[in-house]
Amino acid sequence: MCGRYYVDVKNDYLSFINNFDEYKYDENFNVTPQSLAPCIIDNNLVTAKWGYFPDWLKKQSNPRPLFNTRYESLLEKKTFTSAFKNSRCFIPISGWYEWKEEDGIKQPYYFTSKSNQLLLAAGLYWNRSNGDIESSIITREAVGDLRIVHNRSPLLVDEKIRELWVSDISSEDIYLEILDYSYSDIEFYKVDRAVSNPRNNNESLIKKYEEVPF
Repeated sequence: MCGRYYVDVKNDYLSFINNFDEYKYDENFNVTPQSLAPCIIDNNLVTAKWGYFPDWLKKQSNPRPLFNTRYESLLEKKTFTSAFKNSRCFIPISGWYEWKEEDGIKQPYYFTSKSNQLLLAAGLYWNRSNGDIESSIITREAVGDLRIVHNRSPLLVDEKIRELWVSDISSEDIYLEILDYSYSDIEFYKVDRAVSNPRNNNESLIKKYEEVPF
């Protein structure tokens, strides 16, 4: 899964976006579900609420927004099939956090590009009747060493898949092609547990955690 991430859209990698120069969003080191965050729709940056709240979910007790969508569910669950066909987007992320239980403690890890490259995660979006836009990051089975920490990861896209994702090709054909991204550029390391508190939001959260020997 991807339950927290860091994003800074002041990155030349997004220069292909129509409104790149005009779009404003402050660097956010701890994006949490239901936060407002950048989303790319029709080659424009917009601000969306991270997490989809379908009407049926709101009727449940203690509902949680669907901030992740499993790749395996895109063609199977009615909640996602229409958006997968008609409302595909990208979620720019500079890196994401995952937690692993170690010695009875949930230890956070930070995943990012070794080359300091902004990453694009495949996503879905929904236009709500009140004018809000809600988004969800698509996840897939983790590959390679990423599985050491967690068995899921964001479904990242490269330039080839980026073009396919917004093409007119059928959703069924896209489904078969979108797992080609190589995660060889992704590194991960321990970070301070301060990131677990959503109120904490500063650059120290993405710094490598150095354990102090006793």
